[in-house]
Amino acid sequence: MIFNRAQQKNLERLQNVLVSDKQFSPQKVERVLRCDLYNLLSNYCSLNPTDLQVKVQVQKDGTYKFDISAVSNRLKIFGSLPDDYQ
Repeated sequence: MIFNRAQQKNLERLQNVLVSDKQFSPQKVERVLRCDLYNLLSNYCSLNPTDLQVKVQVQKDGTYKFDISAVSNRLKIFGSLPDDYQ
């Protein structure tokens, strides 16, 4: 009985993923996340947009995996952060 509920739950999740897959584009989410992360990380370090990589992958079980990589040549000292953060 528990196995049947788990199977049903997995089937529902798969159906949701398949339906949302038609409406969801990982590439669009990657672009938005990349922009937001660039704005955030720029407060803490010197960063070129080309040094920030964002990858969104849909896993087999319907979950999402986010791979984020950023390379910076220097961190900003706290005195250079906006006043809101001090």
